[in-house]
Amino acid sequence: MQILKDDVRLEILRQARVEFISKEFRGASLRAIARKAGMTVGNIYRYFKNKDVLFRELLAPVIGQVEMMKMGMRQHERTPKGSQAETAEHDQITFGIYTFILTHREDLKLLLTGAGGSSLENFEEELILWYAGIYKKALQEAWAQIGKDEFSVHDRTIYLVAQSVADSIIEVIVNEYSLEEVRIVAAEMSAFFEGGTRRILASKNL
Repeated sequence: MQILKDDVRLEILRQARVEFISKEFRGASLRAIARKAGMTVGNIYRYFKNKDVLFRELLAPVIGQVEMMKMGMRQHERTPKGSQAETAEHDQITFGIYTFILTHREDLKLLLTGAGGSSLENFEEELILWYAGIYKKALQEAWAQIGKDEFSVHDRTIYLVAQSVADSIIEVIVNEYSLEEVRIVAAEMSAFFEGGTRRILASKNL
């Protein structure tokens, strides 16, 4: 009997994915999902409390992998800058992100551009703030190495840099970039941000 229940749950998730990808969160309906799954709306409520809970469970695997990749990027920040290890890790991260996007492109697009109205609608903003924290920490470390006391890069500048990184990732998700294009763009964007960071620090007389 448990196997049957698991099969029903999986069928609901399968049909929900089709509905959400087609209509995004706001436009999707439990009635349509139930019809596609060959059951009543009431039966869906036996497995999922509401549409938002169903949406979150559908995207839980991809969110979990995003969190794992964030952990990897945190570790990468500790690698000595300019070292061969940093270059190797950067290439590995780029390939990992591209593979992840290829495997989960539709779910990532749904999460980042189609979650409006759900409890996940601020996921992109949370990613931006997370990366802004990483970038700010890197700037502060560079600041401390020079021996300056008061950190004076504006938080809005840091936020806008982080936002541009998020926009770049969404661009890759929404459009079909090849691996070679991703590698080239990632290298050029990285050089752009590194150069910009140096200019920011230089403008503060560092």
